[in-house]
Amino acid sequence: MIAILSPAKQMVSGTQIPSQPLSVPRFLEQARQLNQWIQQYSPWELESLLRINPALALKAYSYHQEFSQAKPGTAALLSYRGLAYQHISYSEWNAGDFAFAAEHLRILSAFYGLLRPLDEMKPYRLEFLCKIKPYGKSLYSFWNDRVYRALYQQDDTVVNLASAEYAKLVRSYLLPHNRFLTCDFVIWRKGKLCTLSTEAKMSRGEMADFIVRNRLHNPEELKTFHRNGYSFQDSLSTDNRYVFLKQD
Repeated sequence: MIAILSPAKQMVSGTQIPSQPLSVPRFLEQARQLNQWIQQYSPWELESLLRINPALALKAYSYHQEFSQAKPGTAALLSYRGLAYQHISYSEWNAGDFAFAAEHLRILSAFYGLLRPLDEMKPYRLEFLCKIKPYGKSLYSFWNDRVYRALYQQDDTVVNLASAEYAKLVRSYLLPHNRFLTCDFVIWRKGKLCTLSTEAKMSRGEMADFIVRNRLHNPEELKTFHRNGYSFQDSLSTDNRYVFLKQD
């Protein structure tokens, strides 16, 4: 069983875990190719292509101009500062937790393709919905089925804790025998089930943390998740969609 997360826009660098060696991203060569493409753009061109403000465009320009320098990177899991990552208590993990996460947790990325928690990464600014088209292709076409094939090498169940934008990187190539299990976190509002974006992001991080800290191997074990008021609802779920409902 492998759980996948979306990345986050906000990133930091330089934070490391004592005694935990960093690994090399599987698709580092493809990231280098993308970086070469992005380096041709000026800050004001990146502002438009990435749909960001001038200050962020300057930061993105610096990220990609400095990408090939010898400065060390940061473990991928520690690099992101989005809501999901704020709810993964990796500061409390032990060596066994990190070893388990290295086998069972993956982060999807428009720039790196697929990252393990301890893969060494450098800051970047790239999302699938931006207007950059490397070599005349969309970013989805650039990555093609590489990420899907890497995830299903051993035909594991993939637990989807990613947004639709990033899940598409895998979902587009699924075959009938592949199990792609999405966890949805919902509440009742005005007589219907709704997903609150902020709470869903937090709960995805909590679920990733729950999987690692409890060493879960079997998708059935996900049903025991009970954090932030969410609990599994069998009547709302299917084999490929587990629904967790928050009771008011």
